[in-house]
Amino acid sequence: MPPNRVRQIQERVFTLLLANLLIAFLLPSFVTLYGGMRDTLIAFVLGMAVLSFWDRRYSLYLWRMVLYLAYLSWEIILSNIAIAWLVLQPKPKLDPGIVAIPLAVNTELEIMTLASSITLTPGTISVELGRGAKGRQVLYVHALVVGDPETLRASIKDSFERRIISIIS
Repeated sequence: MPPNRVRQIQERVFTLLLANLLIAFLLPSFVTLYGGMRDTLIAFVLGMAVLSFWDRRYSLYLWRMVLYLAYLSWEIILSNIAIAWLVLQPKPKLDPGIVAIPLAVNTELEIMTLASSITLTPGTISVELGRGAKGRQVLYVHALVVGDPETLRASIKDSFERRIISIIS
């Protein structure tokens, strides 16, 4: 999908998400003068249903975003366990390094989401965004335990990047 088309879809989805959040927070306040968490959640689902009639793909995009956040949370938990295990060892086997990852994501939002996801995962941090030899954008990632750079590169591309691309596609 061309980057301009992806950007248009992203802008539309986030406009609808903003409208959905406004519905979720304002509707319970108008109905009961007090919006509890249950009322806000019901209003959010109601807003999602109404906005899905406006744009049928909205609920699909929203569902994919929720799945991505669940996956990211799971990866953060697993990385915390791995780092805790590494720290608790008497002689930790660190193999730090910086790996260049050529990006398939195109838009600024996708790149920011990927870089933030990598940085949120303990043991890795996004260092810089640059250009590779062929002019493609490259994200430089520092990891505490690199091992094989190709394996680290493939794991990031097959996990985070692939899921980010799947949200809009």
